[in-house]
Amino acid sequence: MIIALAVFIGILVLGLLIFLQQPQFGSPPNGTQSASFVGSPRFTGEKFENKGGVSVNMSFGQMLKMMPEWLNSNGNKRPAWSIPVVKRNTEEFTSTHDTLTRVTWFGHSAFLLEMDGKKILIDPMLGPSPSPVSFINKRFNDTLPITIDNLPDIDAVLFSHDHYDHLDYPSVVQLKEKVGHFYTPLGVGSHLEKWGVQKDKITQLDWWQEANLEGIKLVLTPAQHFSGRSLGDRDKTLWGSWVIKGEKDNVFFSGDSGYFDGFKEIGEAYGPFDLCMVECGQYNELWKEIHMMPEETVQAHIDLKGNVLIPIHWGAFNLAFHPWTESIERAKKAAQEKNVTVATPQIGESYSVNDAIPQKEWWVKK
Repeated sequence: MIIALAVFIGILVLGLLIFLQQPQFGSPPNGTQSASFVGSPRFTGEKFENKGGVSVNMSFGQMLKMMPEWLNSNGNKRPAWSIPVVKRNTEEFTSTHDTLTRVTWFGHSAFLLEMDGKKILIDPMLGPSPSPVSFINKRFNDTLPITIDNLPDIDAVLFSHDHYDHLDYPSVVQLKEKVGHFYTPLGVGSHLEKWGVQKDKITQLDWWQEANLEGIKLVLTPAQHFSGRSLGDRDKTLWGSWVIKGEKDNVFFSGDSGYFDGFKEIGEAYGPFDLCMVECGQYNELWKEIHMMPEETVQAHIDLKGNVLIPIHWGAFNLAFHPWTESIERAKKAAQEKNVTVATPQIGESYSVNDAIPQKEWWVKK
């Protein structure tokens, strides 16, 4: 029996090791690459850390507190229907005016930003599942507004961090030949290189560092979160938010973050913003240090000196215990109380800065 048990455990371990070699896990920075991060104030020599040393690790006691919520969570964590999307075609994204600033939401945190004649994809997680295996936690909608093959050529892709619901291996593989350049936080570029993206097409930035995309200023700004895709690579790459400043319009994208004073710093340094895309979903009091509560989403927007708020990080996947529409409903309520303008585009719908603001409650099934 002891021999049989040892063989069984050995087979499981071997199977796990083989599985972890699959390309979707990416490749964290090697020793030589990590050595180049030593000048970063956020890098300890072993890993990256949040400002103020904020911990993102849950204690055993907190995990026990989470169990009743997990066992008793209601059945409204996913829609009972395939949520609607606005179908788009290639021509709709190739005939835009050079002075237009427009965003098109693909669900969760994925956007296509058109600014000053450039097309910028942000956190393009366009796959069916935010996990290493495609059959776990399927997307709420059956189809995307447009397939990756039918997207026009993309000038740049921005990534906020390397979690599966933001950095998707199949999406990168399909996109890489039609993208001019990739911009990432420190270390995230190692995953892209593993997946066949040419090194000279990748720019990796630390917090507060700037890059120039033919006149558009790109700034990696702070966030309070963490990183990792596999066993042993926790916080080996940096995370962040993005400021995207064009000739006349200024846009902010939060990535994933808990609420912290960094939003005020960003607002002071780069605000005001015409549009802020700020996360509002997949939250819980037990992990609010790394994911904002919806009311904090609105406060972050105010701190950023934003004009129009688009709540993001919802409407595609179930990654928490709350009902799937609770986040947007709470965010809208808090925004109304604080006189904040909220745009709620349907998946696939575009919103142009200074144009009519989409506010239809499309998530309510008629």
